[in-house]
Amino acid sequence: MAKKFSAASAAVSGWALIGRQPLSVAAWSGVILLGLFLPAALLCLPAIDPFVEMIRAAPRTPDPQSDEMMARIVALQSRLSLINIGMMAVQVVAPAIVMAGAFRVVLRPDERRGFFLRVGAAEGWMMLVSLVLSFGANIAAIAAMLPGVLLGLVGFLVMAIGGDTEAGAVVGVVVGVLGVIVGEITLLWALLRLSMALPMTFAERRFMLFESWALTKGQSLRLLGMLLLLGLTLVIVQIVVGVVVIGVVALVGPGLAKTLPAARSAADVLRQIWPILAAAVPLAAILQTVVLVVCATPLASVYRSLKAADEAEAAA
Repeated sequence: MAKKFSAASAAVSGWALIGRQPLSVAAWSGVILLGLFLPAALLCLPAIDPFVEMIRAAPRTPDPQSDEMMARIVALQSRLSLINIGMMAVQVVAPAIVMAGAFRVVLRPDERRGFFLRVGAAEGWMMLVSLVLSFGANIAAIAAMLPGVLLGLVGFLVMAIGGDTEAGAVVGVVVGVLGVIVGEITLLWALLRLSMALPMTFAERRFMLFESWALTKGQSLRLLGMLLLLGLTLVIVQIVVGVVVIGVVALVGPGLAKTLPAARSAADVLRQIWPILAAAVPLAAILQTVVLVVCATPLASVYRSLKAADEAEAAA
């Protein structure tokens, strides 16, 4: 039995899940609101006052490189560094719980209790895999660009040594861009091959990463097709949301532009924008959840198909 799956069916499986489980998606939105947005806001609060003070001090400081301004910038950067560390944890926990809920709908539909939400070994291992993938992808993205940059530099130097610096610049840019493109395509291929790591980890309740490589052998083009179709649906949603946001900003932006400069503290800022936050933050949590479900569910759908084909081959 050949391993294969429908890229089109997988790409829209997240939207189908939302249609079948609207109450679960609403509950998952609450997890994102309380487990992601609220902690992120609390982490950012200590940086608001220094930022407001720096903005207010800027017109009174003719030299942006003055000791006073540099001290403010360094203090703000130190706080932002601590915030970023906290954000790394915050951005993994709640999304992993929600992704596990979406996986559970597809892979263990009988576990309906509590809107498919659990906090157990599967979720814990998924958090670890998410951290490893995120950290590794960031490093790999930088590494993928280096060969292109080095090749471009070599091309420029070779032409420059020959006395044609203008042609060397052109050759360097062209070679560098091609090298970066090849590197990024290679990175995308590697990520596609590792894309089953999260659903495999959920299903097996243990850390699984490179096991995805064997499962996705020969499936790269189908996975890429699924990714492109999924991206197309998200672009349409992004356009609609963008139009709505632009309209809202056009309505409330001028008024805030007049009042916010007078704010002297984080409390003053929150006092002015709390009605907007009260409406926008829950809607943003719902939108974040929808995007997460739409992106996570296809992985579980593909894993279910590939795993079934593997089991059929083993039994044959």
